[in-house]
Amino acid sequence: MILKALKLTNFRNYGSLDMVWNPGINMIRGDNAQGKTNLLEAIAFLSTFSSFRKSPAAELIKKERDFFLIRSCFTGNQTEHIMNVAYSEDKKYLVKLDGNTKKRIAPLIGSLNTVIFSPDDLMLMKGGPEERRRFIDAEIIQTSPESHMVFSRYNKALKQRNNLLKEMREGRELSDILNAYDRQLAENGASILLRRKDLLERLLPMVRLSHRRITGGSEELMLSYAGGIEGYSEKKHTLEQWKSAYEEKLKETRSEDIRRGSTTFGPHRDDLRFFLNGDDIRRFGSQGQQRTASLALKIGELELMKGQRGEYPVLLLDDVLSELDEHRREALIEVINGKVQTFVTDTGNRQLFTRCSEYRVENGMITAIS
Repeated sequence: MILKALKLTNFRNYGSLDMVWNPGINMIRGDNAQGKTNLLEAIAFLSTFSSFRKSPAAELIKKERDFFLIRSCFTGNQTEHIMNVAYSEDKKYLVKLDGNTKKRIAPLIGSLNTVIFSPDDLMLMKGGPEERRRFIDAEIIQTSPESHMVFSRYNKALKQRNNLLKEMREGRELSDILNAYDRQLAENGASILLRRKDLLERLLPMVRLSHRRITGGSEELMLSYAGGIEGYSEKKHTLEQWKSAYEEKLKETRSEDIRRGSTTFGPHRDDLRFFLNGDDIRRFGSQGQQRTASLALKIGELELMKGQRGEYPVLLLDDVLSELDEHRREALIEVINGKVQTFVTDTGNRQLFTRCSEYRVENGMITAIS
């Protein structure tokens, strides 16, 4: 995929921006707090309609303004598209794709695919499980946008069930209503678990291959899913079988759930575990090994999207090259050079690429420098 042009109005610290981009590598230079990451955030927003910095959409509006607008022109599978995304203070979206106003934005997720790699992602191995769940779920939603509704229904049912459990903990008899919520949770939770399993089966070989290339084959990286339904990750089962097993598991944990006032089983509690030469990398891996595994994971994500869509996504590197040593930096550059449209932010003036377009950002203004 290629992002050809981008126009911003009232987005973060950009009052107005109108840029045409290099289909290769775009180096975005500038001091801190000038708008480099904001630019990448705007591009990524076109993929997911959410901020990778976890900011509410209302916080993306420039101060003292009441809306933001992102206009874009991009190509996917050799077809050019125009997408405009507006958001106003009254929490209303207006999205147009190729001139047609869309009532729902969820089906448009992944129209433009992006992969974001930031210093925070270097901590995927070391951070909490919610970061790893967020990583895999974002990948699922971008590659299969219909999954967005599955996650939405699950989160809604989970919240309702937890509220009901708190009432039952206080002594109210609401078993019939709880049974209904269990069915909703099982239907969507089983679907999430199955989608995660399928994605990991496709992602793992690519991550392991990337890791072998970076380490010269001296280390072996493995990935497993922690949680789910016992026995169901090892064999092929239908979605109906997953639902049935999920509902049974909720019945098993019901007494404990009522006691705690929360749901103790489900994809909202699960994790991904990474093993290096058989050892848990989160507990026993060095910082360098954890960074190598995170890099391999991101490269695997790139290759997975290419396999899924037939072309590479747009890659966004937010000041990450400065966090990698020379060997890991060269491994990443080798993957992207000449194949992936890339936006790279950097605070220095290092010459990292033989061919690229360079820009400087200062206080929300971008100028080309080469």
